[in-house]
Amino acid sequence: GRSTALDALSDLGFFINENLPVAVCSAFLDHTKDNPRRYLRTVLAPDVDSSEKVGLFLDFLGRLGHPAPNIQTIFLESRTDTIVRRYGQTRRPHPNFDPNLDLSLEDAIERERKRLFPIRERANLVIDTSELNLHELRKEINTFTTSLGSKTSNLVRVNFIAFGFKHGIPNDCDLVVDVRFLPNPFFVPELKEKTGLDTEVKKFVLAQKDSAEFIRLYLSTLEFLVAKHAESGKLYLNIGIGCTGGRHRSVVLTEEIASRLKALLAPDRFAISLRHRDIIKLQ
Repeated sequence: GRSTALDALSDLGFFINENLPVAVCSAFLDHTKDNPRRYLRTVLAPDVDSSEKVGLFLDFLGRLGHPAPNIQTIFLESRTDTIVRRYGQTRRPHPNFDPNLDLSLEDAIERERKRLFPIRERANLVIDTSELNLHELRKEINTFTTSLGSKTSNLVRVNFIAFGFKHGIPNDCDLVVDVRFLPNPFFVPELKEKTGLDTEVKKFVLAQKDSAEFIRLYLSTLEFLVAKHAESGKLYLNIGIGCTGGRHRSVVLTEEIASRLKALLAPDRFAISLRHRDIIKLQ
């Protein structure tokens, strides 16, 4: 997904510097001062293929004062099985496979995941590309960059993901809640082919006696947790709401809870977004 993300950012007018050695990142930024208009919107995709380089990159961010309004870090990741499949399709070797350390490609991927984890923890945005096609990833990048600005770039971003457990729990969720305790509109003939975005399904789900109590309790919990995450310096929070297929109950409750939480949080500190991962998938 990295190449797709960089292409999307380039199309949005960003100057792209790919595989820049971490040791010269500071020198490059000094160079941009000579032509600030050209480098006003710049993306650095540094080479961090060793623990030493990861450490240098984190030091570099620290010297810049990260987190800071004018510095944003995007971290892309995928499930191990997805990465294995992608390497099989491209027939390219993993650049960090070490026969002395790795018995399989999965071993190399897991070592890489552990090595990059400190950068992931510092990121403003984490995107799991496992279930995203090229167009969906471009949309994620576009939505994020569109939200950046002098007043919004340092907001804590709270992203809701409606999903279906039968399609797997999203890897990038910090919090996950299961709403399969509510009656399923899938078994109501006139609602089966509709989704949680349709008025009839929304009314059905919200009319259930447990829906109002769940929303009240979960909103109270989220209001507390989001504030605590923000106090700890975390710049993003992904919240998964799941039902069986990800088309009905989770969609309705994600829309409802995201809307209500947005009204409760200070708009100058928090930005709320949502996506329905499985809404178009077959049940």
